[in-house]
This record gives sequence, C-alpha cells and structure tokens, in this order.
Amino acid sequence: MPLRKGWIPAIVAPIVVVAGAIAVPSIADAASPPQAKTPAQVLALIAGSHDAHYSGIVEQTSDLGLPQLPASMSGTPSSSGFDAASIIGLVTGSHTAQVYVDGQSRQRVQLLDTLSERDLIRNGTSIWTYDASTHAAVHVTASGRATKGGMPHAMTPSTLANRFISSITTSTAVTVTTGTDLGRGVYTLMLEPRTSATLVRDAVITVDAQSGVPLGVRVDARGQSAAAVRVAFRSIDFGQPDAGLFSFTPPKGTTIEKATLPAEPPGGTHADRARAHKPTVIGSGWTSIVKMPAGTGASGLGSKGTTLFDELTQRVDGGRMLQTSLFTVYLRPDGAVFAGAVPPAALLAAAK
Repeated sequence: MPLRKGWIPAIVAPIVVVAGAIAVPSIADAASPPQAKTPAQVLALIAGSHDAHYSGIVEQTSDLGLPQLPASMSGTPSSSGFDAASIIGLVTGSHTAQVYVDGQSRQRVQLLDTLSERDLIRNGTSIWTYDASTHAAVHVTASGRATKGGMPHAMTPSTLANRFISSITTSTAVTVTTGTDLGRGVYTLMLEPRTSATLVRDAVITVDAQSGVPLGVRVDARGQSAAAVRVAFRSIDFGQPDAGLFSFTPPKGTTIEKATLPAEPPGGTHADRARAHKPTVIGSGWTSIVKMPAGTGASGLGSKGTTLFDELTQRVDGGRMLQTSLFTVYLRPDGAVFAGAVPPAALLAAAK
C-alpha cells in the first residue's frame, strides 16, 4: 500500500523498503490445515510467541452501532494525537495500520488511513507517538519494568487476543478447529460465554500454527450479524524487521513533549498507587462491571471531550449512558464511571 505524501522522507524511506517485501505468498492456496491440538496446547503456542518477529498490514473494522465522528469534533487533536475525539474515531468505521514487531521490546504501529498519519513506536525503554498532520510528538522514557509487555494500547491481533486469553475462566467455553489463512496453516480458537447476560456472543482468534502469532481476532455481539470488532492481518511476513524502523528522529519543526515514567511513581510504589486508584470489579467473568471512582481521571473530559460525550450518549437517571452493541458505559452524576459488556439495566443496578 503506497504511503501518503504527507510523510516526512526520513520516515518514509525505511518503511517503503520493508513494505515492498510484504505480500501473501504465491502458494497461498497450497497451505494445509495443521495437526489437531487441544485448546490448552494452542494457548501454550500463543504464549510462546511473544518473542516472535514479523511485519504486515493490519485492518481493523468496527460495527458498534456508534455514528461516525461528528463534524464538530474534527478539530485539532491533542499533541499526542490520541485525544478523546480520535479514540472514538478509532472505534468507528475501518482503519489500516502497518505493524512491525521485533520481540517484546521493539514495536511500531503506523496508522495509514484518513484518520491522520500517526506513529506509535517503542524501542526498549523509549516510546514515541508522532502525528504528521500536526507536526507534534510525545517522547516517553520509561523503566524496563514499566514497559514490560509491549504497547498495551496498540490495536493489533496479538494485543486483543492476549486480553481475551488472560480473562478466560470457567465462565468461558473454549473450542478449537484447524484451517488455513494467509497461505498458512492456522488454529481457530472460539471463546463463548456460558451466559446470555453479556452483550458478547463470542470471540474468535485465528492463530498461526507455526509461530503461534495471532493473525486475527473477531468479536461478535448478540443480535448482530456483522462482527462488532475485527482486527486482522491482511498480509504478513515473518522476516525480522529492519532495526532502523524502531529508531525515530523527529523531523525539523516538530513540537516535542517529553515525559518520564519511573519504575516507582512519585508518592509511593506501584502497589501503593494501584491501591489508591484501583477500580472496583463487580461480579465476575463476562458479566463483570468495572467501577471507576470519581476523581480518578476516568471522567475528566475537557470541553471538546464533553461535547463529544454528550453527542454520543443519552441522559438516564440523572447520569449519562453510552450504549454500543458490545459494551455499555454509565457516568453517574457524582463522576463515578461504570462499564461492562452488559445491558444498560445491569449498570444502573450496580450504580445504585
């Protein structure tokens, strides 16, 4: 996929070289389904893939029943390029990203669609976000402990798959089948809630049989034929990405915001900080509800974010409710936030 003219040449050069090598093999139809494995064996295969290296084009589609981003919200984003408006934009419609992964310490996710050209780059303890449309960048320097596990906010198949896998309990029925995808043998894990009290019908994870890398994740909502969320590779290459892709030098004229994420935050240890702001989980499994108390920043929206929230929500019982086909969020008048993959009535009952 050709890159946009707005990219700075220093960024374009290494990407064009690597992108040209990414393609579905010509023998795509010759792949055979792999030998059968149990769900536990496939989960172990995924767990062993964290040090894998690969690159490819990822497509994300969402059908959550949300409208496209309102025109009134199309102003200048925050310096990081990931403000409230752009986050809502990411979960509506379709988006494409170029992804480069070299183990757990080096990743790059580059948005390629009309939402704006943006980069999220991690190289060891250095993390950059860059927005070419505003010539703004944020550089975060963190401890190795603080960055362990990669970039949790990057929308990739592995990120989404790991979130579902880490939440598997006895409330989930797990089955596995074999097949092919992208010219490779794959395992398909299906995670199905054992209750009908959740908005989620199932989550389907496609796993490369050789490397264990998740190639795609689809989340289906009850009562909806189209997938609520789908994140999947359109093409993938398991060669090691060039090391230069994970080094970023801001182009001349870029506004840079710097931040440091220490191993132990000011005011106490990670454990102390976590206890002070730890959300309360009501219930368990697929019907669990997360309560974030007022004052934790969950409801701290600026004027632009407030306008966006008002346009996407409706007033109920004095508060406001954001309802999608897959999850619901309730903002209580006192600022507390309740969220879960449950119907609105469940949140209102928990908020009383």
